[in-house]
Amino acid sequence: MVDKDGVRKSGGYLINAMPDASNEDISKLEKAIFEAGAISKMLNENLTLKEIAIKVTGDKNVKVIQDDIEPVYKCNCSKQKMEEGLITIGKEELQKIIKEDGKAELVCHFCNKKYDFSKEELEELLKKIEK
Repeated sequence: MVDKDGVRKSGGYLINAMPDASNEDISKLEKAIFEAGAISKMLNENLTLKEIAIKVTGDKNVKVIQDDIEPVYKCNCSKQKMEEGLITIGKEELQKIIKEDGKAELVCHFCNKKYDFSKEELEELLKKIEK
């Protein structure tokens, strides 16, 4: 939910069907999710997470297992993960980047953090590939 000052409320949910869930169970859940509407609207209405879970699942018997969890968005990207990504492009592509640009900038598509790689760092990655 956005207004002139930016994001007011934002949220989402992740639901996994259990192995014994029937097609009927999944259909009921899909219907309940559709009828529940936008989660940002529910958050803006100050519904509790339990109330949201009841609306989204259509199950009045929702049980709270742990109520002291504060969900926080935190990306787990790192320069090491970006290095692994660079290695996967292969020797030829990495050589091409070194030759044409002499450096690389990778941007995480989740948090937009930038990772810069110097020519020397790229050459070190190239050595790892050649081993």
